[in-house]
Amino acid sequence: MVVEQPAGKLRDRQDVTVVFGREFSAAVVLFNEAVGRQLGLSATERKILDILDRLGPVTAGRLAEHSGLTTGAITGIVDRLAKAGFVGREPNPDDRRSVIIRLLPSAELDRLRDQVFAPFGRAMAAVAAGYTPAELATITGYLRQVTQVLHEHTAKLNAGD
Repeated sequence: MVVEQPAGKLRDRQDVTVVFGREFSAAVVLFNEAVGRQLGLSATERKILDILDRLGPVTAGRLAEHSGLTTGAITGIVDRLAKAGFVGREPNPDDRRSVIIRLLPSAELDRLRDQVFAPFGRAMAAVAAGYTPAELATITGYLRQVTQVLHEHTAKLNAGD
């Protein structure tokens, strides 16, 4: 993919970060859309599977907290993921009013890990190898702060629903 400079000259460092941020954001969204299509899912549904993979079995409320989606939206997504055979529901032993959602074994997800994420991980490791540990710590710190800002602004937008 070719990264183009915007029309006109960049005025300052903030302009560079804004342009890069927009390009980076678009690349992440488009990558997740492409990965989701491999499974017949939307990017959001695929990211919910990713959250479940990271957290393990959780309630819909926890998925909502970690995704920034409403519990109603999570219910619809989990319904679709369950119908597709990616997740299962089981009674919550701590609260009979809720259920625990867990990933189910899936040959499709295993294939995706092998064919998509293994090469992606190697490519990302090659990028990281070009930086010192101190540089990577700085980059990670920046990305953590950006992620926090994204979470905060997602919450604000969702509060307006």
